[in-house]
Amino acid sequence: MWGSILAAVSSQLATTTDAIVVSNLIGPAAISAINLTTPVLTVFSCLMILFGIGASIIAAKAIGKRDEESANGVFTAAILSSAGSGVLLAVITFIFCPYIVDILSGGNEEIYPLALSYLQEMCVAVPFMMMAGVIENFVKVDGRPRIVMTAVIIGSVLNLILDIVFIKWLHLGIGGSAWATGINYLAALLICMWHFNTPFNSLKWNPDWKRMKSYVKESISQGIPMSLNTLLLGGCILLINYIVLYTQGSEGIYCWSVCLQLFMIMQMVLTGIGSSIYSIGGILVGEQDMEGLTILNRKSILYTVSSLAIITVTIIIFPHFFGELFGSRSDNPISILPNALRAFSIMLVPYSIVALLRSTYQILGRIGLSLFLSVFQLVLMVGFVWGFSYINSFMMWWGFPSSSVALLIGLILYTIWLHHTNKGINAVTLIPESENTESFSLSVRMDQNDVNSADKKVAEFLQQNTIDDFTAYKIRLNCEELMHNILNYAVSGKKEKHYFDVRIRILKNNINVLLKDDGRPFNPILSCNRSDSNSEINEKLGLKLVNCTADSINYKYMYDQNVVMLNFKR
Repeated sequence: MWGSILAAVSSQLATTTDAIVVSNLIGPAAISAINLTTPVLTVFSCLMILFGIGASIIAAKAIGKRDEESANGVFTAAILSSAGSGVLLAVITFIFCPYIVDILSGGNEEIYPLALSYLQEMCVAVPFMMMAGVIENFVKVDGRPRIVMTAVIIGSVLNLILDIVFIKWLHLGIGGSAWATGINYLAALLICMWHFNTPFNSLKWNPDWKRMKSYVKESISQGIPMSLNTLLLGGCILLINYIVLYTQGSEGIYCWSVCLQLFMIMQMVLTGIGSSIYSIGGILVGEQDMEGLTILNRKSILYTVSSLAIITVTIIIFPHFFGELFGSRSDNPISILPNALRAFSIMLVPYSIVALLRSTYQILGRIGLSLFLSVFQLVLMVGFVWGFSYINSFMMWWGFPSSSVALLIGLILYTIWLHHTNKGINAVTLIPESENTESFSLSVRMDQNDVNSADKKVAEFLQQNTIDDFTAYKIRLNCEELMHNILNYAVSGKKEKHYFDVRIRILKNNINVLLKDDGRPFNPILSCNRSDSNSEINEKLGLKLVNCTADSINYKYMYDQNVVMLNFKR
């Protein structure tokens, strides 16, 4: 999860770096220019999310179900659709740039040329941005979030260096900042593409033209809530730009630009954790592991609230630091900035809780509720800001936290009502508290006594569910062999500090057994090799029994875990 968070935050820091560098090297008008182009850039992000996030959710569920054909088909469709739409939209935006910027800047003669230059140069970077975003999501789904983290951090550092080189030394102006951002996305894209040439890659290029249309439609339907939220975010920023511009003038738009950078950093924290919910949570939903999904949801909210609470307290105590960071100087201070930042920062925690719950509702199939929250979260924010601005101009800033708190209270009341109508779901997260099938889940310490105890519990579970003796014997044989294999070979050193998971699900026609451990990569699937010596055959005898007695066996190394799925026909 931290890999996804750092990757997302680093990605946003590339944009924030643009704002910091241009505001200090070019002037305050430059950060306003970047702010005014944000609604257009969110349209590109919207498409990236529509094809990338939606497809990654479907692929994650397919991986959880061990449906490789669907996962590969969705992966291929997402790459093709995002690349094509990215190039097309970038060309259209470049052609109409003067008209778009004229509308966004309100004809401001100081900001217009800066915004035009920045947006025109950014059009070149858009295809790389979209492709990088989609590829990053699939690398995370494939269990390698650290590659994404590495790629994004390298790209962000490169972006910072090139910002200074292009603006200060090569005198390319604000357009140089856009070129630096484009190179950042290209570098991240190339690093992430390297994953698909490694042995750990399980997603393959599979252009299934007959099902391509259905894959794209399904991806779009899954990606609509978050994509619409991003699109509305662009509209929300545009409307607040106008509200601030007409109520507080140039000082107000500067304060809003600084607040917006903090807001976008929060959005990226949410994007990082949300992508973990979509990828890891999607796999858990595919495996019908609601206990695991509950743990994931609890950790997501804990990490988010903790990190954003620290940011909020820091802003409240040191608002002048953030002002100076974005070009506000003691010889020319913006008087309303400290109190505006303090009021704005209070919205970060309640806003983020709603956003994370929205992600959980989406992977649980509650698309309607997720879609409603995507729309209402931003509509309510604009409404409160506009309404509070009528009380007095400064009260506008209190519209941000008021809208988030009101929505969070309303959502909790609604989910409690849903819980009363359906006692089988959690009162807030709506995660089912029990599964539709008989299941057995156990975390086992890497200790001989714990393994022996787990073997007995597996036997008791199978006996309680009246599984026939022959099938029960095969399941116990396989579990015993794999558990002892994990105990003996998975880790060295202090084994007692490590656990592995055993999970059994009884379905109508078959029984699934899932084992996960965090030891060294080890594939238990054996190929027949006649050159094996007798000693090698004896060493592999237990694994040969597993390969021969299970009706099917599937292995994947993802999220630093060995994941083995066995299937037995009833």
